[in-house]
Parts: sequence; structure tokens; C-alpha cells
Amino acid sequence: MVTFLAPGENQPPTFATFKVPLTFNKFDLRDYLLHAYKTPVLTVRSQLRQQRIRQSKIHGRIYRPPPIKTMTVQLTKPFGWPRVPTDIKPWKKDSVAKANAQEKKNYVYRTRIEKLGKMPLRDEMKETEGRKEMKKEAKRLLKEGGWSNKRDLDPRFAEEGKVKKS
Repeated sequence: MVTFLAPGENQPPTFATFKVPLTFNKFDLRDYLLHAYKTPVLTVRSQLRQQRIRQSKIHGRIYRPPPIKTMTVQLTKPFGWPRVPTDIKPWKKDSVAKANAQEKKNYVYRTRIEKLGKMPLRDEMKETEGRKEMKKEAKRLLKEGGWSNKRDLDPRFAEEGKVKKS
């Protein structure tokens, strides 16, 4: 997968940097840009950036992940990155924030289970909004009785004499 990276502070607009697979070479990137985007390229430089040494979570062994290959190309025409939009309503920021909050809550729940080695009991957990609403609805049904989905039952599925006719 070829990824177009944001330019550095000192990078001129005629240069573009891409993160590419390790098997990519200069000709591959040049041909990719020419045929996919009709963008001629003057020069291509490739760099291998070594990653930090890490420790395996499974075995505890120390290893070095594969390097990250980046390529910087010099374009014939300058490319300007689009400006950051001021109106972010089309991206539904509130729903993204809500999803992030739920993801964080799930993460805390999972880490607690991993730390303690057991799942918390229902009484130990905070009652959710959905559960509160379900309790409220159950109390109302017990008090008033008679649940209906506001649809007439098909006579073929009803017992004799118990079908309401509208």
C-alpha cells in the first residue's frame, strides 16, 4: 500500500514523500505516479528507516521490527496540500466523539478483566442507560399490562375467537 505522507516543515512544494512496501523500487513508484495519477516525476530517492527495538509480548524476546521504507519524489509541478476545513459538521464530530468514548470505556473494561483475571458481576458494574429504560418499561408493563405492537394479528396465526378485528 502506497501512502502519501504530509510534508515536513522545510520540505518545498515540489517534493512529495510516500510510505511504500519494502519490495517497491524507484521505478515502481515512478510508474505508479505516472500511470495512476498522470504525474511525471523528475527524481526519486528512497530511504529505509529502522524501527526501535521491541520486546515480544508473548515470549519476552527482544526483536527489531522490519524497517519502514519511504520514497521522496521531485515533482515537475508543485503540489499544495488542501487547507484544514473550518466547518467540521460533515464529519459528524459528535458521533465520532461518542464512539471514541465508548471505545475507551470498552478498553477500561477489558484491561480490568485482564488485571483481575475475572469478569465483574452485574451488581459491581454501573447500570447502563439502556438497562434503566428497560426496567422502567417493565415496571410500566406490570402496572398497566397489555403490551401491543399496534398491529393486527394475522387470523391464520391466532387462536379461535381471540383475534381483534379493526
